[in-house]
Amino acid sequence: MFDRIAQWQPDQGAAVAARAVGALALAALAVIHVVDLPGTLGPDRLVGIGYLGIIAAAVLIGGVLLARSHWLAWAAAAALAVSAMGGYILTRALPGGFLGDHGDVGNWHCPLGIAALSLESVIILLVLLVAAGAWQARVHAASMAALPRPTARPAPEYSQPR
Repeated sequence: MFDRIAQWQPDQGAAVAARAVGALALAALAVIHVVDLPGTLGPDRLVGIGYLGIIAAAVLIGGVLLARSHWLAWAAAAALAVSAMGGYILTRALPGGFLGDHGDVGNWHCPLGIAALSLESVIILLVLLVAAGAWQARVHAASMAALPRPTARPAPEYSQPR
């Protein structure tokens, strides 16, 4: 039983599933912003430019996550989700508007906004789960390295060169 524990490896299937879910959530976030983009390209284009940045970053980070798992890609996904959430909150909470967007102040019931917030929450939760899994794997590897190693048996005398 202890041999199986000593040979424990993180589940690679879970890592692949996390990357796939992260890439799909980022793609869905990009689609939501593409659908809402035409309404943001009016006279105050700063929100539209922010949307284009979210779309480009979501597609790029999702592609990187599909290619390979790296902590920088997960950190970028979390940063994108947090910044998009922050933009949504600021455009609705600030009385004078944010980035010249005065039409959304107090509009907390926008269906696309709620969908985007939901996906951003999923992305942040997924990043936290991946970080917890990486931490757990690191702790396990450190505990395995601290275990005493069995000493090597001496070679039989008949195998020694003469």
